[in-house]
Amino acid sequence: MTNHRTLRLTRRSARGMTLLEIMIVIAILGLIASVVVVAVMNNLQRAKGTTARLKIGEIQKALELYAVDNEDYPSQSEGLKALISPPGGGPAYLKEKDVPKDPWAQEFMYFNPARGGSSGIEVVSKGPDKQEGTEDDVKAKE
Repeated sequence: MTNHRTLRLTRRSARGMTLLEIMIVIAILGLIASVVVVAVMNNLQRAKGTTARLKIGEIQKALELYAVDNEDYPSQSEGLKALISPPGGGPAYLKEKDVPKDPWAQEFMYFNPARGGSSGIEVVSKGPDKQEGTEDDVKAKE
């Protein structure tokens, strides 16, 4: 013979989660997911900036080799294309078949002479906003 109280305890423990409990769990999971997404996106942007600086360093080394072989850097009009197909048909100074692009799929800017009245050359990425002369432009470490 089943006791009425035992039957009531069995029903209570067998019941599922209420709609309110499910909504709370979903809200908590959504909150955790949003924190993770923000952290991942911040790390992704930081990694792209680091990648741009590394590529600029690679380009500057190629420009130095070019200057040693040709006694000067490529002119502003020749640009970085001179590193891929140098004048006189010599070997390329970069491994790429085309001028490398920054992590935001934009061409690097090359200035000879460097901007701001300084001597030498300058290689710059426009950065994530793809606009020249803004705060997010990426340059070689100074």
